[in-house]
Amino acid sequence: MDPLEQKLISIGEAADQLGLTPRTLRYYEELGLVSSTRQTSTAQRRYGPDELARFRQIRELQTLLGLDLDEIGEQLKAYDRLEGLRAEYRSSPPPARRDAILKEGLGILERLRRRVAERRENLETFSGELDERIERYRAAIAELDKLKQSGRTR
Repeated sequence: MDPLEQKLISIGEAADQLGLTPRTLRYYEELGLVSSTRQTSTAQRRYGPDELARFRQIRELQTLLGLDLDEIGEQLKAYDRLEGLRAEYRSSPPPARRDAILKEGLGILERLRRRVAERRENLETFSGELDERIERYRAAIAELDKLKQSGRTR
């Protein structure tokens, strides 16, 4: 779809759709994570479907992987590079370049996968620690229940 034909929405409308504040959207833009389409007559921020998708991607990376904004910036650059490689590959470059494109893309995907695996490992460790604490609490409750039943509460 031609960018001029896309329906652009205001920062307030975008914030409402995304469940974020306009300040958050401005902050993401200040960090270079996303850019707005500014209308020349008003210089107000306007967002189209691509920008909204980018905001959703940022939120997903924050909530799903727990990435901080610097890490999200790195992740988005990797996604953008993959898109560029995909477009170049589709333009039917010579075989040697296709090979280089595929190898570069593979390297990017492997780095992204390592990050996900690292996060998963950290979550599993944290979950295990919580399980241990839960068991200690359950044991303490069971001990108190025994004391109550025997009439020896403190």
